[in-house]
Amino acid sequence: MLRIAYLISLFLVADGVSKEEFRIDFEYPKEKPEACIDSLKDEDPSDFHYTSTNPLGPVVECHLLDPSFILCEDPVPLYGPGQTGQQPSNDSYHNEGKCLRMGGYRAEHIEFTNVKCRVLPCIECRGPRSFSKLTPCIIYTGHYFLTTLLYSIFLGVVAVDRFCLGYSAMAVGKLMTLGGFGIWWIVDIFLLVLGVLGPADDSNWEPYY
Repeated sequence: MLRIAYLISLFLVADGVSKEEFRIDFEYPKEKPEACIDSLKDEDPSDFHYTSTNPLGPVVECHLLDPSFILCEDPVPLYGPGQTGQQPSNDSYHNEGKCLRMGGYRAEHIEFTNVKCRVLPCIECRGPRSFSKLTPCIIYTGHYFLTTLLYSIFLGVVAVDRFCLGYSAMAVGKLMTLGGFGIWWIVDIFLLVLGVLGPADDSNWEPYY
């Protein structure tokens, strides 16, 4: 009986020691968490704090990250609104994120340009965090095809579709003639459906509506 009591006391002491060791081994760190580094200088050594150098590791290359993890500049026209110029002698402007022509209704008509991109803060990747990425010369300025088509069908007589697309001067003429006596109204509907008529700023239709 004494031996059983002695074994029980040893078990309780050992259990208390193990619990004490468990609390010591797994104490939470008291120092402040390290802030994310996101330097604006490409050559800053601190910029590589969240950069893996192991070529066999699971971390992907920075330039292969999903677009939701990077921030890129928008492509811009080579000539601004209302500006014209002669055909460039070479395609060097593509390395500056500029496009000779924006948008296009067929895939083979769309230009591509190199824009500057940067990985978002605290995203780990391998390689330079700032790089150039080949991007289609497409911009979106809030024009929706379905909405514009409905405007053209139901309110095209008063040139609401032309005003929405940015053709102000032509819209005034269409309004004053009540849709070109009905002819201009019908023609614009067919131009929209055939993909000939689009936004005046060379932007593309918004893809989701």
